[in-house]
Amino acid sequence: MMFARGSKIASSLVSRTPTTSRLRSLSTVEKTKENTLYQYAICPFCNIVKATLDYSQTPYNAIEVNPLNKKELKWSEEYKKVPIASLEGDVIYGSAEIVEGLLTKHNDKELWPPSKQTEKWTKYAMDDLAPLLYPNLCNTLPNSYNAFGYVHGVDTFSTAEKYSIQYIGSLAMYFAASKIKKKRGIDDVEEALRGALVELEEHLKRGSPFLNSASKTEPDLGDLFVFGVLRGLEGLPVHDKVMVEFDSISNWYQSMDSIVKEQKMGTA
Repeated sequence: MMFARGSKIASSLVSRTPTTSRLRSLSTVEKTKENTLYQYAICPFCNIVKATLDYSQTPYNAIEVNPLNKKELKWSEEYKKVPIASLEGDVIYGSAEIVEGLLTKHNDKELWPPSKQTEKWTKYAMDDLAPLLYPNLCNTLPNSYNAFGYVHGVDTFSTAEKYSIQYIGSLAMYFAASKIKKKRGIDDVEEALRGALVELEEHLKRGSPFLNSASKTEPDLGDLFVFGVLRGLEGLPVHDKVMVEFDSISNWYQSMDSIVKEQKMGTA
């Protein structure tokens, strides 16, 4: 029974964001102008959304979802995966769809016009980098246990919930990581992640401050997507390892971190 529940956790954590648009008006939830993001703290797709919200100076309330019972999502009868966002009275499912909805509401497509480089790096973040995180975070049971340590900082979880999530979640994700390895044909998860990061490092070595070489003064969505994925690793050994091994990524990341934090301060 415990493993069955854990399998559901793993499935929801590693599922790729949906590609079809899911937008509906609030009906089962009280309409409100307060923006809300339902998330898992270590979910790379949730962190993509958070980076975009922060940079666009969109105020929001982040609600951590209990992956065991998803009690925070009881109102969402038809969809139980994260991220889910409520933006100005609309509920949007999936990271790509949330970002699209955010840009539409803020008319920011002019700020971030589509380009081949933007498409390349947003796709890289979602299809190449993000899927490799859980196999690296949860490649051993101790690492998996540590990855779920974030739950102890969630005030809305009881002590019993925190330890239940950490124990059951870490076990489930350890087995899920093995399935991801098999599905993607990966023999060495660390080497696979390193290969993806080498591509990013080599691009940044060209000297442009941002991933879109045409942009000299501000990041675009490609930067925010990749930054969001990496920011979700903060506090974990794999994040420190990336920052030490890849100088250009580290410099770009620190710059992006400062830029995003400065932008977010504008929402206060």
